[in-house]
Amino acid sequence: MFSNDSPHIVWARVRNGMLAVWNGKEEILFRHAYGRIVGISYKFDEWNGTEFEIVLVHLIHDGERWILSMRTDSQYFRTMCNYLVTAGADGVLGEPLRFAPTMSEKAGKKYSALYVGHGDKFIRAYYRAGSPGLPEPVTAQIGGRTVYDFTPQVEFYKAFLARHFSPGWGDTEAKPTLADAFTAAPLEDPDDLPF
Repeated sequence: MFSNDSPHIVWARVRNGMLAVWNGKEEILFRHAYGRIVGISYKFDEWNGTEFEIVLVHLIHDGERWILSMRTDSQYFRTMCNYLVTAGADGVLGEPLRFAPTMSEKAGKKYSALYVGHGDKFIRAYYRAGSPGLPEPVTAQIGGRTVYDFTPQVEFYKAFLARHFSPGWGDTEAKPTLADAFTAAPLEDPDDLPF
């Protein structure tokens, strides 16, 4: 379906629990994407007068270049980064990974995540809500509802990504160097969402 020519790049948006690729005629949906992260970049976009930031995750897989894009203020971004912290702790951050978005609904609330796998297993979340080292979201009461601002966590994860990946494609043959030594705490339930 897609050319394997080196300059060809497949753009995949993470949305509605799937990866969506526009082929010029229609949107094609995927459940998984595979690849080694070779760069992370950001751009600002606007929709109906609202500006927001998008992360672009640059992947190489079997000679094909992919860019996974999602909003940085999304749960997809935060969960993906949480799994990437574990990948760093496990020493597999520079290896091919599997990216699988999901969305579910419970009691009228939507929950989304971007799971990251290595080999035939999904990676466990490094942080849980309230874990030491993970900034807490800022909460406010608006109209009797609690509203969460995850900006402190987004900035925390962006700093983690900046320590490990160049912006853009960078050196597609080099593996990222780990700046930190991680020691992962044991986790009780691997099926729990981190947020």
